[in-house]
Amino acid sequence: MTDLAPAVAGPARFREIQARSIARAAFPADPWFLGRFGINLYRGCEHGCEYCDGRSERYRVEGEFARDIQVKVNALEVLEGELARAREPGFVLVGGGVCDAYQPAEQQYRLARGVLELALSLKLPVHVLTKSALVERDLDLLERINTQRRAVLSFSVATTDERLREELEPGAAPMAERFRILEAARGRGLSTGIMAMPLLPGLSDQPDQIHALVARAAAAGVGFVCFSGLTLRPGVQQDTYLAALQERHADLLPGYRTLYRAQRKSGAPDPRYSDRLYRRCREALAAHGLPGRMPRGVFTGLIPSYAEVAVLLEHEDQAEGVGILGGPKAAAGWAIQRWAQNKLGRLRGPRAYCEVEAAFELAVRTGALARELALTAELAERVKAIAESVPRR
Repeated sequence: MTDLAPAVAGPARFREIQARSIARAAFPADPWFLGRFGINLYRGCEHGCEYCDGRSERYRVEGEFARDIQVKVNALEVLEGELARAREPGFVLVGGGVCDAYQPAEQQYRLARGVLELALSLKLPVHVLTKSALVERDLDLLERINTQRRAVLSFSVATTDERLREELEPGAAPMAERFRILEAARGRGLSTGIMAMPLLPGLSDQPDQIHALVARAAAAGVGFVCFSGLTLRPGVQQDTYLAALQERHADLLPGYRTLYRAQRKSGAPDPRYSDRLYRRCREALAAHGLPGRMPRGVFTGLIPSYAEVAVLLEHEDQAEGVGILGGPKAAAGWAIQRWAQNKLGRLRGPRAYCEVEAAFELAVRTGALARELALTAELAERVKAIAESVPRR
């Protein structure tokens, strides 16, 4: 950990750029966000969240993260071509690792709305993840997508303490606005959820704070609350956040230095802390009757069969409290995803995934998949049972 210096604040400066690609390649579907196509329409983010992982050097965001905003003005043209060439169906995740698609720049450039219009024209399901009230502008379009396929709206919530939110998320929407919009979205028939990411050590990770967050989510009628702890990657991200702590919560710094002293490249804290946090989150979810992952009814039949089986295996591990990194079911799910990607790599065409689905169903039925992936008999039976429950196209 280097010397700490507070981040510089000021008005945003937009720089229009030409992007070579927009849709971020991923597995067919991840268990948390269900995004097949991850999209960053901007680089940098005016929300200026002090803890944001997007500040990390690995993302190569130029300039001051919260002020120097690069706008991918050709994003819709590039994305249309990428989605047209996609070999698998899946959710378009309107969020991103280095920006919020609904940050203030969106008022002028309207790229996020353009993505939703494109998804509607291509009949693709959508998951919007944001901290901005600007998404309310597009609820009409999300409702149309939901009627046609599926639209999910989730808000990122690190704390329900508005004072703390103002400190650490200065440009994001107040918490009351986020929950109000979630209720409005639910009233339009959208699936809604909370991504409680990240919970902040010493600030929003105590049992009473987690219970309060889940209770507020339940009152808003959301369908799920997905939790994660704080990662602090060595370098700019870590230094920015610790500078904010030094200025306002200096008493917490010794604890942070202990939690993150391993200086892992991933930014992960001491795994013992992560396990404690995971147990607290599970207890809060159980107390309020909410799942920690997106319910199956939201995505079933909208992603390839092999991806659905893989996602559900991880969801079962999470529901059973196996551990924050998952257990044998989650591991089997990732193995299935890799197996499918290897098969898909040899194929071409927009319906190439159908051949992989057929190969997957045959391999499950004959036991070839269990042998190839070295699954236990019990796990092989569970994979078979889930696969048989997936809707046929």
